[in-house]
Amino acid sequence: MPTPPRQPTTATATTTATTTATGPALGLWALYDLHLRHYLDYAALLLPAADAPLAVQGAFDDLSGHWLDALATASPAACAWQAVRRRVCALAGPRPLGPVAHLTAPQQDVLLLHLVLALPAAEVAALTGTEPGAVHVQLRSLAAVRR
Repeated sequence: MPTPPRQPTTATATTTATTTATGPALGLWALYDLHLRHYLDYAALLLPAADAPLAVQGAFDDLSGHWLDALATASPAACAWQAVRRRVCALAGPRPLGPVAHLTAPQQDVLLLHLVLALPAAEVAALTGTEPGAVHVQLRSLAAVRR
């Protein structure tokens, strides 16, 4: 699996580009490492397999420039998920979620992560930065849509 570049940011300025991230940026790369497999699996659903790692890496490169802002939110994990989702959808083309375009974004996420990738609801919540109860609400709403 690819590893994130350990380039210094303004929050982690160092003297060489090969030094690993410290301080706040360490949390960014910890989040990356924690969820990388699932980010890649999600990206591979919507993109050619070779593009999935590039999409995830690009999302985290983008997020690294705003990481301090993300840390100030209620859920940095949600910010990371949205960065991955935006990048994947942008690279996937005009209608990346065509068959599920009628669903809300949270419903699409739960459908793909829980029902397609078979992640437990608690893991979907951790990955997307939402509450487990919110995932269960989305699952119930998906069941209602299927009826």
